Amino acid sequence: MKIIKDYNLSKSTTFHIGGIAKNLYIPESTEELIVLLNNELTDNNHLYILGGGSNLLINDNKIFENVIDTKEIDKSINNLSDGKYYIGCSNRIQNVVNEINKDGYGGFEELVSLPALFGGIIYMNAGIGSKNKSLFTISDFIDEVKVIDLKTKKIKWLKKEDCDFSHRQSIFQSNDYVILGANIRVNKQDIKKSKERIRARLEKTKKYERGKGCFGSCFAESNSKLLKLVSILSLNKNGVYQSKNNGNWLVNDGNGTFVQTMKIINKCKKIHKMFHKSIKCEVQIWE
Repeated sequence: MKIIKDYNLSKSTTFHIGGIAKNLYIPESTEELIVLLNNELTDNNHLYILGGGSNLLINDNKIFENVIDTKEIDKSINNLSDGKYYIGCSNRIQNVVNEINKDGYGGFEELVSLPALFGGIIYMNAGIGSKNKSLFTISDFIDEVKVIDLKTKKIKWLKKEDCDFSHRQSIFQSNDYVILGANIRVNKQDIKKSKERIRARLEKTKKYERGKGCFGSCFAESNSKLLKLVSILSLNKNGVYQSKNNGNWLVNDGNGTFVQTMKIINKCKKIHKMFHKSIKCEVQIWE
């Protein structure tokens, strides 16, 4: 297991904003993670779990005592036959899609545009489309999820129906579990179709600003017109700002801060409340 002291968490988030991890633990297997949870981190009330760092906003003025990085825990991709796979949590989603496509299967190629580990994809129930017009979410392909229950420190399997999946939501956001991997079921798909879906998705996302970092979907639920209104009323276009092409897309030009980002998020929430419109933050926040 690797342990890094006083680690700058901004280096491990796609938004490039973050505080300091006093102790960053990088277990290199499930067994090491269990030992860590049982022997080193007996008080899990102040424990933070870091995956690929996408859609994660971390307070840059705070020191976090214990952070576990899951990037090395399980990188296995096991073909279980007939479109069934076990996918470890530490795999980049691009690698997962590539391996499945090579076998002549597919179904969630559009997720290649996300800078996320597979564990984070499950955590967020990532997908394509809005709540009322969804192409798919990853839960459409999941049979069961392998986790560590943080209360018992034991490995268990959760059936899909026990994971409380909904639009950009899952039981895992209660932070009672560490995701280790999942058994999924995908469909037969010609490699040419898979490549075309990937090409089309990457082409579509080219039009959005990226800066040094970005949140592709800050809000899981929102009103696009109200987000646009907030963007128009915001005079500051330095640091963190809303993309001119999409009010739900936040950009960090490299000079942004946690406080600045929270001001935008809270302003969007305030405007939605004024107009009695629903809004729900998709970005996970470490305050």
